[in-house]
Amino acid sequence: MVRTYYFRLNLLALFFVLFSSYACAQPVLPDVQAITQEGVNVISWTCQYDKLKTIAVQRSSDSVYNFATIGFVKDLKKGVQAFIDGHPNPGVNWYRLYIVFSSDLTWYSNRVKLFVDSAQLMQKRVLPPNDSLQKMVNTLKLEAGEAPDPSDINAFTYIRSQYVFTNPFTGHINVELPDSTDKKSVFSLVFFDTKNKEVLHLPRIVEHAFIIDRRNFQRRGIYKFEMKKNKDLLETGYITIY
Repeated sequence: MVRTYYFRLNLLALFFVLFSSYACAQPVLPDVQAITQEGVNVISWTCQYDKLKTIAVQRSSDSVYNFATIGFVKDLKKGVQAFIDGHPNPGVNWYRLYIVFSSDLTWYSNRVKLFVDSAQLMQKRVLPPNDSLQKMVNTLKLEAGEAPDPSDINAFTYIRSQYVFTNPFTGHINVELPDSTDKKSVFSLVFFDTKNKEVLHLPRIVEHAFIIDRRNFQRRGIYKFEMKKNKDLLETGYITIY
């Protein structure tokens, strides 16, 4: 029996997380606030400046060292701004903004901490990479008093496969074949990009469980896969390279 996990979902949970933060009074830079739900973190603030070059969002597992840039704010206009981290680390996540003005003056925002349960990451649906999520933020900024419309978010998510999935702790792809008493069965796996172009083909899988390095995909994004048992399609699903 073929099981397909493709379906359209307007990220309702993420939408309401984001707008519940918008409904509250947003802190003004250098202060930021953050909320988490179901393994997705949202950082938001009010920007009072209109001459900015970039705002980089940085994340660390501690509050002082090892901050690394995980993405950039797409809309630099004054007012409420936000960043969605759809792929946080398990445990503690510290966030801060690195702001560059048009004059090349630079400074950091205050830091904010969120804790993400590792179990939530393992159960989370397949989300696009963070840079794709930021494009959605721009569509969510509504006029004051306007009710949010979930249909404004034209995005896709997918149910996580139990056989082929992105490991949220490493970013690599875990493959675990279905249990089979038929030792003569031959499993194969092929991945496609968003244009349905084949990017990786494993014609004969001999190991029951193994890991595919994410660098095999060369670029970030959502990829479709097809798993076959002998010549029969066993499962179609999606993974994220982020």
